[in-house]
Amino acid sequence: MQYTSPLVFFTSLLVSWFAVPGVILVAKRKSLFDKPSETRKIHTKSIPNLGGVAIFLGFYFSILLYQVFCDSVELSSLCASSVLLFFVALKDDFVGTTPRTRLLYQTLIALIVITIGQIYFIHIPFFESFGTFQKTINILASLIFIMGMINAVNFIDGIDGLAATLSLFVFLVFAYVFYLYKETSYSLTALALSGSTLGFLLYNTHPAKIFMGDSGSTFLGLFWAILAIKLNNMSPLQYGTIPVSNPPALAFALMIVPIMDMISVILIRLWLKCSPFKADNRHTHHRLLYLGLSQKAVTAVLLAFNLFMTGFSFLICSFNTFFSVLTLSALAGIFELVLIHCYLKKKNTTTEKP
Repeated sequence: MQYTSPLVFFTSLLVSWFAVPGVILVAKRKSLFDKPSETRKIHTKSIPNLGGVAIFLGFYFSILLYQVFCDSVELSSLCASSVLLFFVALKDDFVGTTPRTRLLYQTLIALIVITIGQIYFIHIPFFESFGTFQKTINILASLIFIMGMINAVNFIDGIDGLAATLSLFVFLVFAYVFYLYKETSYSLTALALSGSTLGFLLYNTHPAKIFMGDSGSTFLGLFWAILAIKLNNMSPLQYGTIPVSNPPALAFALMIVPIMDMISVILIRLWLKCSPFKADNRHTHHRLLYLGLSQKAVTAVLLAFNLFMTGFSFLICSFNTFFSVLTLSALAGIFELVLIHCYLKKKNTTTEKP
């Protein structure tokens, strides 16, 4: 592990970094762009949206080269599912698919991880997986969570560098926490994801030369979900450099930005009697942009909020899981409500001007 860790990280970083220019060249020659054809689009010119290919290549080249997934049914099932998800999303980047078709494939992918890999929630605030009924509830919760996170990370991929920056932070934390738990395969998996994401991010910071597309955001979202479930199921770690006394709280804090964005967007869409699947400009990052922040500043604010919530989860480690999640949810809710209030106030003021 001592020498493998940097090798896994830098290999995935370099492969992803070197792959991006080639992907950009192919996209330009084949006219595979994300065109600013909708009012919700932030960019003003056509930009290649196949960055997920570089992330995919960097990650899998590294983990296969160093045999990270060997002897792990859990990670092997995740590998198979992520490959299927990547190509389904890649098709969406090329020709587009209906929301119903995407949800069908995402359900299948989540079921592969749950049934074959046996990766699902054991510890959630309301149920424990001891009896048949409780286990069924936890499996259903896991199914919804995995599908939700796949789409939630896709939701926050709306401005330059945001999804990749948050993913890099989250995967680095996962890598270190699983290292403390001596979960070597999971730690190396998170490191490979960190490296491939960073290699892409070097071209994705504002002004972006390439977007990750659905193939990248959904691919990363799947790993966010699975790593969070794995951490949630871990026993408290009382000793070490950073004691992890409340793993579910930490896992939830790491997921907080895409979760709060998805919930707020869906609630607003339902309130306005719109389809929850119809893309719009009502996301958290859109509101921050409307308040006058640059794309880099928005990314910095949401990263800082994620850092704060992650640190705060350690301060409430003495709380039980239910109250920890409730407290973190309340803070996220306050953040969103304050942001919505400021957004509406500025919008009303602008409207009232002669």
